[in-house]
Formats: sequence, C-alpha cells, structure tokens
Amino acid sequence: MEYRYRARSAEGAIVEGILTEMKSQSEAVGWLRQRRMTPIAVVERKRETESASPSLLAQLRRLSTVSLKEKALFFRQLATMISAGVTLGSSLDLLARQVSNPRFAEAIIFVKQRIDGGQTFGGALKMRREFSPLMVAVVRAGEEGGALDKSLDRLASFLERQDALRRKIVSAISYPAVVFSFALFVLYLLVTVVVPRFSTVFGSLSIELPAITRHTFTASLWFRDHWYVPLLIVAAVVGTFVGLGRLKGTKIYVDGIKLRLPIFGDLILKSSMARSNRTLASLVEAGIPILQSLLMTAETAGNDVIADAFKSIEEGARRGVSIGELIKRQSVFPAMVGHMVTVGEQTGHLEEMLNKVADWFEMELDEKIKRLTSILEPLLIIFVGGVVAAVALAVFLPIVTAIQSMI
Repeated sequence: MEYRYRARSAEGAIVEGILTEMKSQSEAVGWLRQRRMTPIAVVERKRETESASPSLLAQLRRLSTVSLKEKALFFRQLATMISAGVTLGSSLDLLARQVSNPRFAEAIIFVKQRIDGGQTFGGALKMRREFSPLMVAVVRAGEEGGALDKSLDRLASFLERQDALRRKIVSAISYPAVVFSFALFVLYLLVTVVVPRFSTVFGSLSIELPAITRHTFTASLWFRDHWYVPLLIVAAVVGTFVGLGRLKGTKIYVDGIKLRLPIFGDLILKSSMARSNRTLASLVEAGIPILQSLLMTAETAGNDVIADAFKSIEEGARRGVSIGELIKRQSVFPAMVGHMVTVGEQTGHLEEMLNKVADWFEMELDEKIKRLTSILEPLLIIFVGGVVAAVALAVFLPIVTAIQSMI
C-alpha cells in the first residue's frame, strides 16, 4: 500500500512525500522514525481517492447545513477543553456526541478518526467541506506555534462576530420583506376579488364610468385572469440575476451592480468591508503570513469586486509596496480604510487597526439598518394606503356620481 506522509526532520524542517510497498501504517511510521523523522501525518493514499457510493442517509445529511453559530460554539468549547488539559481526541469525541446537527457530528467524528490515524488537526479539517480554508489556516497556525487553544478561541470569537453581523443583515431585510409581502397579498385580494365584483355590478348599470374607474377595472380583470404573468416576470428577472451572479464570467459585473444599488448597495459594501477586514485581522493575529492572509480574505469577501481588490493588493504587497498605499489605490475601499491600515503598519499594530476598521463598519451598518427600518415602515404604509385609496376612489366615485345625477 502507498502512504502519503508529512514529517519533521532531525533539523526541524517539514518533509512531505509518498511511501510505497508498505504493509501497514505502523510500518510506514517505523520507516520514518528509523530515519530520525518525527511523523506528523501518515495517511493511506487509497483513502484520499476512494469514493464509495453514499447511502441515502448520507446524501440527506449532506443536504443539511452547518450554521456559523454551531461552528463558533464547537471551536469555543474545544478551546476551553484543550486549555483545561483534555486531549484533542477526547474533546472531539465528547463534542461529537453533544452536537445536535447530524452532518456536523459526522464531520467531527471523521476528523477524530483521521487524527487517530496520524493526521494533523488542520489536515483533517481540510478534508471536510464544513470547515473553510480560513478555519484550517488558523488551526494550522495554532498547531505549528504550539498555541492551539488560543487559536481556537480566536477563531470562535471571529465566527461569533460573523454570525452577529449576518443576523443584523437578516433582521434588517426580514421585517420590510414580511410587511411588503403581506401588503402585496392584501392588495392582490383587493384587486382580483373585490374590485371585479364591483365591475360586474357597474357593468349592469347604464352609467358612464370615470376614467380612473375604467382603468382600475380593466387592470383588476387582467390580473384576475393573468395572475401568473407578474409572477413569471419576477421569477425570470430574479432567476436571471442569480444565474448571472453564479457564472464566473458575469459574477463580477453583477457584484458591481449590487454595490451601486440605491440604499441596499451601501449595506452590501459596509457588510463586506466589516467581514473582510475582520477576516484579515483574525488571520494576521493568528500568525499567518500577510500574503496568504490577503488571498484568503479575497476568498471570503463575498463580492468579486472586493475580492479582486484584495488580490490586487496581494500582488502589490508581493512587490514590496505598503498595504495601506495599495488600499488607497482601490476605489472600492473608503479612504478611511487606507489611512487606518497605514497607521497600523507604521506602528506595528496592523491587526488592531483592522479590528477597529471592522468595528467602525459594523457600527455604521447597525446605524444604517436602524435608519432604514424606521424609514421603510412609513413608506410601506404610504404605499399601501395610496393603492387602497386609489382603488376606493375608483369604486366609490361612480357611486357618488350616480347619486348626484339622481338628485
């Protein structure tokens, strides 16, 4: 059998390679130790490539998702256990039994089995899709630096902040969406059920209807008979926008349009800035090289325009240019970000300044959400009231005209 190994040589260097014609994993470990190498990970190559047909239960588990809150709680508890002296394997075994999410429990068990087989914690996490490259990088930095508990605690704090930011955005969107959906449902019933009955009544009378009444009745009858047309149009527009947003060739243009949207574009920009700066601060604080941190931040930016900006910054930093100066050249970043990063570089507290930038954007986002919610509520009331008033005027205007003609 063939085994892929990762070991530390007698000189302290990390060595990787493949061992062939080994009868067992123990024999491979013994071969490394005979050559004065300390095994870090010894994994059978067959296990990396084999893909047995998954069962129906396994497929259903893969469809479930693991929330940021669950991951943050997992890393927080794991950090507490390790700092208390509990071994990594025992901690994972205990947490796997406590987790309520079947998919996440399966992932933890998988990681523990790989660790028991000689794999590093970071290498085992990398083999599961539930754990992002950022999580893997922070864990590996903690392993190599001998401060795994501190890295896990830092990672848990980062995920908790990300979850809090996500909940702020969801709460900002949920309330107006629910109110607007209910208003549309009421208007739909009004236009397609109530108004056509008045149309039938007025049609049997020999009176001339005002223009607003005729147009309202015509529109309501059309909506009653062709109610599916607006739904198809909305679904086509949304589907096209989402589809273009997933294609590599058009995603950057769609993301650019998102940033230029009135009202919501600023929300997207602030949330992306808060998330990306917090990510970069966490990676730098974990001891990950700045170039690698910039690339990983680009992967987690959530917007291709911002991701490309971080990639451009990484290319410039590779040539030795100051990160603060590179950020100032990117139009997508507010001017404040470049100045704060420059100060952080000059004082040697880059991660602290990045955290302050993220805090500022989160505070701005929170204030923006509060203002938006307070503004949207009266606007929705005015919108619904205006439509109801127009329908009421269209219905009652001919009644008033008929009564006046009878006097």
